[in-house]
Amino acid sequence: MALSSADRSTKKILKVMADIESQTCLRFVARRRQKNYVSITRGDGCNSIVGRAGGAQEVSLGTHCLYQGTIAHELMHAAGFDHEHSRSDRDEYIDVFTKNVEPENVEQFEKLAPWKNRLLTPFDMDSIMLYGSATFARKPGLVTMLAKDGGRLKEVYQKRGLSASDAYVLDLTYVLDALPMASTPTNGC
Repeated sequence: MALSSADRSTKKILKVMADIESQTCLRFVARRRQKNYVSITRGDGCNSIVGRAGGAQEVSLGTHCLYQGTIAHELMHAAGFDHEHSRSDRDEYIDVFTKNVEPENVEQFEKLAPWKNRLLTPFDMDSIMLYGSATFARKPGLVTMLAKDGGRLKEVYQKRGLSASDAYVLDLTYVLDALPMASTPTNGC
C-alpha cells in the first residue's frame, strides 16, 4: 500500500487489519522483499481474487469501499475465503433471487459444488462474507437474497468486521491446518 500513514484511507485499512489480528492468529506484515504479497490499491471497485495469486495480489478498495465491513470482506477474499452465500448448503438457510441481480454480477451468487468448499462451521448469517439483501440488485427495491424466515440480510458495508465464526474458520485454516491433528494452540496463537 503506497499511501501515507496519515492518509485517512490508510488509517481505516490499518484499523481493520488490527481488528482482524485482535480476533485471530493472522498477522499482516509490511512488505519488504516478499515475492508474494497483497497490494491494496485505490481501484474503481471493491474486489480481490480468492486466495493466493502469486506475485502482487491486488485488493481494490475504491473510495466507496472504505467501510470496515467492506475492507474486511475483501481481505478475507485475499486470505482465500469465498462468499458465505456460495456455500453448497446455502439453500437450507437463504433464498437467492438471481432474476433480481444485475446480469454482470450473477456469478457473485453462484453456488459452489460440494467438493469445492469446506463446511467447517454452520452457515453464518453474520459472516462478513455474506452479502446483504440488496447487494447487486438490478433496480432499487428488489432483493437478491433473504433469510429463509423472510428476514433481510445486513449489507457488508453495515457490518463492523468478522463474525466469531469467520475468525474461527480463519484460525482453523491458517493455524490448525499447520498443526498435527491432536494439537491445538496453547497460547491463543
